[in-house]
Amino acid sequence: MTPQALPSFKKVGRKVIYRGRVIELVQDTLLVQGRRLTREVVLHPGAVAIVPFIDAKHILFVRQYRHAVGRMLLELPAGTLSPNEPRLACAKRELEEETGYRAGKWTKLSQFYAAPGCVSEQMTIFRADHLTLTGAHPEEDEFLSLVTLSVREAFAHIRSGAICDAKTIIGVLSAMG
Repeated sequence: MTPQALPSFKKVGRKVIYRGRVIELVQDTLLVQGRRLTREVVLHPGAVAIVPFIDAKHILFVRQYRHAVGRMLLELPAGTLSPNEPRLACAKRELEEETGYRAGKWTKLSQFYAAPGCVSEQMTIFRADHLTLTGAHPEEDEFLSLVTLSVREAFAHIRSGAICDAKTIIGVLSAMG
């Protein structure tokens, strides 16, 4: 079977539908093989998630309310990039804000798009080791509790659905690969 040549896509227009504190919703007009198509896209600055290892066999998670899904989720510490902020700097900031820990060793594990059909957000996962407690200082709209799980418990929580957040699942799997 011969691969079929893909058409070229050219963006010929953009209309901002909504501009919020973190995201923008835009409607792009594309020209594809002489046809005009429209696509809605959520523009997001990008984010990081951190797999913080308390020791070789235990990972620190945060439990927090996520309004979009209407429930508490067990997740890795994570956060959105500030303008022009390097990804590692964001990871260091978010780990300390949310958990009160600093890491002595950082390793980039993976990078992915969570919903590339409609959202531009690129997520970067870091592993953090050699943690030192400094004191948490979450943002005023963050209400977090810390949960430590063994690696075995984390995998059991993923299998049972108790951990159902994509970045957390990808982060735990990446850290163990």
